[in-house]
This record gives sequence, C-alpha cells and structure tokens, in this order.
Amino acid sequence: MVTFDCRAERVDGVTLVTATVGDVTEPTRITVRNCLDGPLWPPRKQGVPEAGWTEDGFEGIVGPGTHALGYATPAPLSDQPADLVRAEPTSDTTPADERLDSADAVLRELGDPSPPVDAVPAGEPSQAAEAASRRSNESTVEQEMDPQRATVKSPAESRTPSGQRPDQQLPDAVSQWLETVARRVDRAERLAEADSLSAATAAVRAADGLSGVRTVATRGDTDEQMLRALARRAERLADRRAAATVPTETLSRLA
Repeated sequence: MVTFDCRAERVDGVTLVTATVGDVTEPTRITVRNCLDGPLWPPRKQGVPEAGWTEDGFEGIVGPGTHALGYATPAPLSDQPADLVRAEPTSDTTPADERLDSADAVLRELGDPSPPVDAVPAGEPSQAAEAASRRSNESTVEQEMDPQRATVKSPAESRTPSGQRPDQQLPDAVSQWLETVARRVDRAERLAEADSLSAATAAVRAADGLSGVRTVATRGDTDEQMLRALARRAERLADRRAAATVPTETLSRLA
C-alpha cells in the first residue's frame, strides 16, 4: 500500500513543503494536493514548472520506490500542508516529459531558444530590455529620486511655466541619501512582485541575499516616514521661500 508523509517548515517568510510518497511497487499515477492557503511555487527546470505541477499540486506517474515532491508557498504553516488525493496503478509508464508532447516539455528538455540579450541588435530591443524600460518609466522613485536627474523647483516656478529657470541639482548629500533609499525601494518592489519561486530567487539574489532582504524589510517603515517628513518640510520651506521677496532695490537705497 502506498504511504504518504508530508512535512513543512517556515524559512524567511516562505513555507517549504516536502511530501514523500513511499512503498510504490508498480507504475502509479498519484495526485498530491496543496492544502495551504496561498499560491504554490513549484520546482522549475529551464524556467518552466517541472512536469506534473499545476497551481493546485502535482499529478503524474511515478515508478516503484520512494519519491519526494517539494514546493514552496508564501502561505503560513498548517497541520496538514498537503495530502495524497489519489494513488492508482497504471499501465502507462512513460513520464510526460519523455513524450515531448507540449511546449513546456520541449523547453524543459532543450532550454530557452531565445537569443541572448547581447546578440540582439541595438535597434531591436529584447523583451527584457523593454520590460526594464517600462519598469523604469513606471517607477516614481527612479523618476524623482535618481541623483542624476533629481531636481527641485519652487512653487513660484511651477505656477509660471513661461518664466521657469534652469533646473537645479540636489545637494550631493541629499542625492546620495535618496539614491540609497531608492535602491531599497526598488528591491522591495521586486520582492513584493515575485509570484514564482524563480522570481523570488532572483529578487532575493538582487537584494544581496537573505540579509539584504531583512534590511529592506526592517528599514521599510523608517524610509517611508523619513521620505514623507522630508517632502513635507521641503514643501513648507519652498512655500516660505517663494513668498519671501527680498526688496533689493529698497535696501540698496537705504544702505
């Protein structure tokens, strides 16, 4: 009789589940269902989920012996992370990937046929480059806080477009601080947007590992409060400066 054992542990905000199907004596089709309340991040090969994995769990043919199935999820732990829904002997002994009967199966076997970014002519940007461009355009932090582009304008200038003066560079100290915060914001966005195990792995790597992730997480509230405080103070000072018109001609006559 087929046996089933399931264990899970919580590591840095991610639940890692290991299900073991044992005492399999003949080719058997099994169905393992995820019972945790959250999306399932399956193991991947060549960037696509391994054969048999769906958003609900695993279904596929296993041979005699003991087999371990592992996946991750952001869902919290529970007493029963997964269960064995079905285990039936089958005459079909060919795993799905060996039949190469789907695009994902071919991709897992042969890899991604897309040319590397360096091989794409400059006039024909790759999808990755286009995505990066969209991300940059949509990022408020990158648009407003990049020290190479960050500028300040007084309310008077913003109310009188025809009389605008050239943009002024932010002081070096302010630009450097904003650049540091912007990097943490960018990393936090990538971590928050990760919707698969491969995306989460890439985001963690980009954040300089788990220690970097902890830094981003612990500094989040502080960064937000300081940015909002800076914005409020800068706005008040800008309004005061715009209202304070220095009477240079009058003062010159009195001197």
